[in-house]
Amino acid sequence: MRTVWCKMALKMLGVRVHATGKIDLTPGTLYVGNHRSLIDPLVLFSYLTNGYVVGKIEVSKYPLVNTGARQSGVVYVDRNDANSRKSTRETIEELLKKKMSVLVFPEGTISIEKHTLMFRQGSFQAAASSQSPVVAFALEMGDPTRDFWYGDGLFDLYFQGFSKWRTDVYLHFFEPMKGSSGEELAQSIQDRVNEKLKEFQEHWKK
Repeated sequence: MRTVWCKMALKMLGVRVHATGKIDLTPGTLYVGNHRSLIDPLVLFSYLTNGYVVGKIEVSKYPLVNTGARQSGVVYVDRNDANSRKSTRETIEELLKKKMSVLVFPEGTISIEKHTLMFRQGSFQAAASSQSPVVAFALEMGDPTRDFWYGDGLFDLYFQGFSKWRTDVYLHFFEPMKGSSGEELAQSIQDRVNEKLKEFQEHWKK
């Protein structure tokens, strides 16, 4: 139901996804990639048929978004609380061991930089400890002058993200990978994502 709802929401919002690569839907997989806007979870969950999403605690105060997140499965983390981050990492590992998939945006926040912010390693450590597969994705907006979330106010973000007739999103899924080191997994995947973002940015108008 969540997948169908996300596809319908994207269509209503005028979002057209240009997807490449084949997503591996093996249960108990960690899905990680860069974060551009509040529509990112809608885009990803239009392809993911199960699993939880990890979000920052601030999202629990967002209208509409929080409601959808809670109904579809969310694990909130307080980025400023070391105990919360530790608890979230342990929860991710438990879910993966139970063959529940988890979606994480390891930058920890939305970024408007051409390259990713430094990936936080907690979810990668969970995947390494549980020997779970990791599927990386790269996501880029079609027009940085219209699609990037430059504003700070919640109303401005909603208006910018949901008021356009058309939004192009480029998405690529990489092959699954495993590793025994969370640090090495994080670095390897971050390099792959950045390389793909550079390729996607060739679509931007000069």
